[in-house]
Amino acid sequence: MSRQTEQMWAALLQAGLVQGASSATGKSESPWYVKVLLALSGWFAAFFLLGFIGMAFESVFRNSTASFILGGAMIGGAFAILRIPKNEFVEHLALAVSLAGQFLVVVALFKIAGHHGHIGWLLVVLLQAPLAVVMPNFVHRVFSAFIAAFSLNMFLGFQGWPNLVDGLIMLLAAWCWLNEFRYPQQMQRIRAIGYGLVLALIVLKGMALLGSQMTEWFFSGKQAELWIKPYIGEVLTGLVVLYVVWQLLERHGQGISGSISVPALVAALLVSTLSVEVTGLTAGLVIMLLGFSGANRVLLGLGIGALLIYISSYYYLLDVTLLVKSGTLLAAGVALLGMRWLLVTMLPKDREVDHV
Repeated sequence: MSRQTEQMWAALLQAGLVQGASSATGKSESPWYVKVLLALSGWFAAFFLLGFIGMAFESVFRNSTASFILGGAMIGGAFAILRIPKNEFVEHLALAVSLAGQFLVVVALFKIAGHHGHIGWLLVVLLQAPLAVVMPNFVHRVFSAFIAAFSLNMFLGFQGWPNLVDGLIMLLAAWCWLNEFRYPQQMQRIRAIGYGLVLALIVLKGMALLGSQMTEWFFSGKQAELWIKPYIGEVLTGLVVLYVVWQLLERHGQGISGSISVPALVAALLVSTLSVEVTGLTAGLVIMLLGFSGANRVLLGLGIGALLIYISSYYYLLDVTLLVKSGTLLAAGVALLGMRWLLVTMLPKDREVDHV
């Protein structure tokens, strides 16, 4: 390790941003795409492990108590494995064991819930949320956060509120990405949970856009209050957009009297209004904004991809005529270009706001 690297590490250590020995002498962390492949391999291994358990211990699946105990033991064993010195094989093995154990526990929980399906989904939330926090593995935390968010959506759907969860998930994801550097010791945990929530948000928005009729049929008979309309989720996400924009403005020293504060908030409000018609527009833009503000290319790419999918799907779905959709997209494009021109025009020329 060079002298310059030693000095830099000492400065970070003194500031409390890192701990322990220099990472240059420790185990290098796997890239994110390797972790994705590890997750896929873990899921396949979990299916094979479940198949082995099903053939060897068929009675386990029939008895909810035995399934719960065995699944809990497998999750505990995976937790113990993940705490020992890591390598790719150990992480792969622990992930497979944990996923298989979670499946057994979930089967037991739904058997306990019986005909009350919403109770089963709530129990899954209560299972996955702690796992997303305590499990010492990045991929496991992403998976648990994703399943917890998806299960929360199912629970609220059975309660007659399927559109309320989008705003809540976006708020939690925004908090994670806005505060990832505020808690340096918990940065990896916050990032993993943030990725899981973002992926869940993208999937749920896609389900709302591509499978709205199927969703209505699935949750038929679960009537909510009259004020809860299908667009209430977009209204809540719009409030989250205003919160995100306000937090970023405050981070860069732009109070309410700042030269770009009011135009930025008005632009966010206009985009939120357009998103009521174009489902997912606000979600994609918020993910892009969070990725850009944190210099996170993965998050930025997820936002761009989600936005392209949402806009393309909105245009080609046959719920309204193409003329109406073309007009809506044209209005959205003109509004976004107009907001960009307004912000560039009103931005101070003598200094540039540091955005990273």
